[in-house]
Amino acid sequence: MDLPTLIAQWSGKLPSGFVPQAVLCDEPPRCSQPRCTKPASRKPGGGYWKSCDSCRTRRAASCRRRRAALVADGGCRRCGYRKRLEGDFLCERCREDRDIERAQKRQDAFDAAAIDEFAAKPEKPHEPSNLDCGVSPWNARPKPEPSAAYWSPLPDPEPKSEQLWRYSLDDSGWRLSRH
Repeated sequence: MDLPTLIAQWSGKLPSGFVPQAVLCDEPPRCSQPRCTKPASRKPGGGYWKSCDSCRTRRAASCRRRRAALVADGGCRRCGYRKRLEGDFLCERCREDRDIERAQKRQDAFDAAAIDEFAAKPEKPHEPSNLDCGVSPWNARPKPEPSAAYWSPLPDPEPKSEQLWRYSLDDSGWRLSRH
């Protein structure tokens, strides 16, 4: 994977020199706000917003006014709806979200530093190991350990005279005798 595509995936922005697909529809959609007949405004990336520029600015101002009124009544400065913690300007949920976002940013910075450090190392040939074959300390066979049977001598074999299965009951062995 090339570096511009990787950066684009991480940052969420289109890579430089990216050509968006051609829009076959020539006319933009209408503004979705009631009683507005203007065409919807174009996004910087190439698509269309749901509303026109004037409706978007009007709604943004309305949201800012409502948020300011809620914060003035003791609401959270981030979401505006829940009450703030004692001596704080954020509610409990927003504080947790912010801490999670900060921890994620910190982890992303650590990861980027590790990637940069790895990329700065000179390339060297791969040293093969058992891990390449799928053998690890968790799934490897245990080394054979000598048991007591290894050191003890073999038992004496059973004498042939006691192995009755070797001789037939009918045969007296007269063929093998010389007289």
